Amino acid sequence: MIKFMGKIKSKLGQMFKAEASDKAVLSGLDIDIDHLYDDPNVAVEVQNRYSENIKRIEVIKPKYRQYVDYVAILERIEMLPPKVKSSIEKLCQIHSETLVQKSEFRDQIQQTEQTKTEYLEQYEGHMQDIIQMMKGHEENQGLVKRDLAYLEAEKSELIYHKDRYTGAYGFIKSAFIGVASISALAALILSTLYFVYNKQILLPALVIMVAVIVATVWVYVFRRYLVYEINKNQKLIKRAIEITNKTKIKYINNQKVLDYQYKKYKVDSSEMLELRYENYRAKISAKSQYRNISNSIAAMMSDIEDALEANGIDDKGLVLDHLDYFVSKQGRKMLMSKLVERRNHLKEEYERTEKENNVINLVLTNYKSQVLR
Repeated sequence: MIKFMGKIKSKLGQMFKAEASDKAVLSGLDIDIDHLYDDPNVAVEVQNRYSENIKRIEVIKPKYRQYVDYVAILERIEMLPPKVKSSIEKLCQIHSETLVQKSEFRDQIQQTEQTKTEYLEQYEGHMQDIIQMMKGHEENQGLVKRDLAYLEAEKSELIYHKDRYTGAYGFIKSAFIGVASISALAALILSTLYFVYNKQILLPALVIMVAVIVATVWVYVFRRYLVYEINKNQKLIKRAIEITNKTKIKYINNQKVLDYQYKKYKVDSSEMLELRYENYRAKISAKSQYRNISNSIAAMMSDIEDALEANGIDDKGLVLDHLDYFVSKQGRKMLMSKLVERRNHLKEEYERTEKENNVINLVLTNYKSQVLR
């Protein structure tokens, strides 16, 4: 086995002119080459590594060529006349600033998307009239509510007075019976004094008579007053009930109209409809601005492409994909540094993989030749 390894290293030395780095490739493999003839799985691993490296080279090679082209294109751009580069820088700067505005309008559109307002498009021509009409209905409903509250309060007050008048009327009836009873009792006492005891009753009789007459007149007058007030109160209550019922009907009808409008326009007030319509208009305006900016960006991209084509640069992908770097010379330097770094990394990886496959190919060739003997 040692002789076999020596032969391989010897041939590697002859193939790669005995460079130390080339000889180190074999020992750098993570495969136990020393057991290649002892374990068949080692040969399988070596073959799998060879296949993997081929696929890896197929992926790395076009990427490496692409970055080589990118660096070449950027070098050609740096060789353009200052006037052309200045024009491209201005276009790229405007493009960058316009992208910021586009992002702002996109955010505004996304915010307004939270409230679905597309259905308002069909009412756009006369939305202001609809809002004013809804506000009129709401103001009218507010007046009806105040009238209804006032009528309810007035009716409650009339009912309160009715209870008081009814109580006073009951008291007057009791007072009338009391005056009659007191008059009868006084007459009985005076008759007893006059006929039984022969007492003079003229003066007491006159006093009692005057008192009875005054009490009777007062009861009569107050009774008529209460009857008048009770009748008046009943008429007022009846009128208040009629007006309240009419007002309630008006309130119900107005509420039906408002409920229909609220359901139709998917809101719960004219203020909500007004705010939603403002959001809708803002959304439409933002979409319009977004389209205009998109068109402007497309026009600027076309101008940049024309400027590059006019100066013999047909591959415009590098510039269009990295417009922010082309705003200034410093930006282009940063991009060049990144491209060169990436190109060199791919080159190293490509060369390392290819060298490893050359070594593996040599190992497999020797292995097959030894097995076939």
